[in-house]
This record gives sequence, structure tokens and C-alpha cells, in this order.
Amino acid sequence: MGKDQQIAIWMNIMMTAFRKRYGLSRSALVPIIAKYGLIPFLINQYELLHYYDNEYIVDDIEKYIVEQGGDTRELHGII
Repeated sequence: MGKDQQIAIWMNIMMTAFRKRYGLSRSALVPIIAKYGLIPFLINQYELLHYYDNEYIVDDIEKYIVEQGGDTRELHGII
């Protein structure tokens, strides 16, 4: 398995963990991914983050979204 394939699988696992934490459907997650550039963020951070457990990484994604001007209420579907 090539590195690109490993990253793609890992990103899928992370997005599923993220979705489940916040109770988001796949269709609700797509605009959040696009709005905050989560795919490039995860690709750029793969070498560091893939060693950590899923909960830590989901926390890190949330922090990144807030740093990008996001509101955690958006993740809970409140706004």
C-alpha cells in the first residue's frame, strides 16, 4: 500500500471519528470540510498526527477550526 493510500484511509477514519463526536451526517460534514480546509490540514499534519489516538486528533481538528474563525456551536448544529 502506498503512502497516499495510507493517508486517504487515515483521513477517512479521522473524518468518521469527527462526524461521530459531533453527531454530523456525511452531508453536514462536507461543507465544514470545505469551509475550513480540513483535507489540506490533515494531509499537511499526517506525519505528526497519525501517531496519536483518534480522540486527540479530533480535538486537534476542533482547535484548528476555531483558529480559522470557526465556532464550535456550528459543529453541534446549533448555528
